[in-house]
Amino acid sequence: MRFFERDLRIKITAILLVFVFVSAAGTAAISYVFMYRIVRSDVEQSLEDSAGLTSDVVEVLLGRRDSRVTLLANQPTMRDPASSPEAKLAVMDLFMTYWPIGMGAVFSNTAGGIVCGTGRLSSLGDASETAWFENAAAARVTFAHVHAKSELVSAFFDSPVLAVSSPVRDASDQVFGYVICFTSISDIDVAVDAISVEQTGHGFIVDSTGMVVAGHMFDRGAKPSSADLERREDLVVEMSTSDGTSTIRYGGKSYLVSYQRIGSTVTEHPELRWSVGVAVPSSEAFEPVYMIAWVLVGLALVFSLCAGLVAVMLGRGISRPIDELVENADRVGSGDLTGEVAIRTRDQIGTLAAAFLRMRDYLRGTLSEAARDSDRMSMLAEEQSAAAQDVFSNTEEIVDSVVVMARNLEALTTKVRQMSEYVMLMPERVRSGEKVKDVVRLLEESEILAEVGATKAVEIAAAAQDQRAATRDLAAAARRLSDLSAELKKMVQRFKV
Repeated sequence: MRFFERDLRIKITAILLVFVFVSAAGTAAISYVFMYRIVRSDVEQSLEDSAGLTSDVVEVLLGRRDSRVTLLANQPTMRDPASSPEAKLAVMDLFMTYWPIGMGAVFSNTAGGIVCGTGRLSSLGDASETAWFENAAAARVTFAHVHAKSELVSAFFDSPVLAVSSPVRDASDQVFGYVICFTSISDIDVAVDAISVEQTGHGFIVDSTGMVVAGHMFDRGAKPSSADLERREDLVVEMSTSDGTSTIRYGGKSYLVSYQRIGSTVTEHPELRWSVGVAVPSSEAFEPVYMIAWVLVGLALVFSLCAGLVAVMLGRGISRPIDELVENADRVGSGDLTGEVAIRTRDQIGTLAAAFLRMRDYLRGTLSEAARDSDRMSMLAEEQSAAAQDVFSNTEEIVDSVVVMARNLEALTTKVRQMSEYVMLMPERVRSGEKVKDVVRLLEESEILAEVGATKAVEIAAAAQDQRAATRDLAAAARRLSDLSAELKKMVQRFKV
């Protein structure tokens, strides 16, 4: 984690990889969901169309049986109660001869007694206890799927047959008998076998009891568990009550089953209760989805690899100039301003490199100017030190001269005072003389001038002393400036410009 936080290239690569991976995974998931729904909808629609078409075909086949048996029942010979059984049998033989799926026919009275029949069916005495006669007693065209072994044996059939019955009416429209034709379901088997979906998808017909009339529901070699059998029974119940599509697991495989009731639109034969189903393994039905999913996974991997390469190159392209800037910054920090920074891009990194170069050039110019200023400061300090020394020397001479002059003036003042006192000791007559008076005035003025000169000399001496102190401070400032310029020059010399 510390390495991840410290290395910008790794961070950029990881961020881009995560972004691309999440985008690719999200796109793949969304695409898979949409494709799954689209393909599932197409597959379900295809299965429903197959089931609907087969249901229509079977209904047509049943309709042909309906119309043909109705035509047989409406033959004048059949409708004439006075016609002999031989005449009725001849008509039925004719019909069965030219009806490829006809397996035989019988004519019974309303009590279930067999009046006549084709082939060995003529030996049937009473059919009142059979399921197919119970349907015939409904006084309309009805269908019965005869598959019970006992009934097949009694009617001399080896395989299930479809019994189609129609009431026979006399001239007064009274039912006095029934025509029952037994037909094979080979044409229905052909129609069901014609259903082919994907590789192993197939059709089947099942009744409400779960009896498979044609085809097969699931893999014949499957070994179903008790749970599978329960699911199959639930599916049969659902198929007998509604039309639709379901997913069921049977024998370790998942199947997509679409089903439609036969006679759901032709309601005159509700007793048949057949349903057409189309079953296809889910793996085959959704094979395009799985293929698309693998393609999406492959594309996601390819995009991730490409994104990784791009991220590495991008991270390198970003981190390389930054590393160069860091290296040059370290060099500048150590005092070397001679390195060059290559501006490789025009983006923010290039702008940062240009700003760094400007900063380095500014530092170089500032240090060069500081070096020149240190030299000038050193020269100025020397000049100021020399000037201060001259001023100090001149001030010392002035102070000495003023001190001598003050002493001389003081001595002069003392002499003038003595001469004044000497004059004042002279006789009055001498002092009253004009010349003496002039001398006295001259001495007084001389004394005043001497005192004033002495005072000014003292003031000049004090000022000279102050000037000498200021000169001494100036010399100290010159020395500090010289030291500062030396330090500045030493600091500038540490940089490599």
